[in-house]
Amino acid sequence: MSGETLRRFREEDVDAVMEIEREAFPKGRYPKDLILEYARNYPEGFIVLKVESTLAAYMIYDRGGHVFSMAVKPSFRKMGLGRKMFAHARKHAGERLWLEVRSRNTGAIRFYEKMGMRIRGKVPSYYGTDDALVMVEEEGF
Repeated sequence: MSGETLRRFREEDVDAVMEIEREAFPKGRYPKDLILEYARNYPEGFIVLKVESTLAAYMIYDRGGHVFSMAVKPSFRKMGLGRKMFAHARKHAGERLWLEVRSRNTGAIRFYEKMGMRIRGKVPSYYGTDDALVMVEEEGF
């Protein structure tokens, strides 16, 4: 897709990231303070993807490969944006990627499986009334 820009998060992106949070995670989004804390703690691993003039997606990960959050605006899904962010994180994280995902979020689970991740554990009630599945990138993917 033309007109895409992948870059590090800037503080002026916070409102657009919060809009993605509202649209993508209506039941459990991160508060603004936490988003800004991630930006301070993981400046190299907080990336955004703009399509034309719209901030359409973001991802937060650390050097150890832990993906803290990733979201694509619903109107920009199925366009390869998540795949591009994953490729970037794979290249820049020091270890294999791993994450927690809501056990009921079947769309995200299918996406992560397509990215070469497999379920390796479960954390009961991690998301309050929902368990977290721990997914880890397979070696050599």
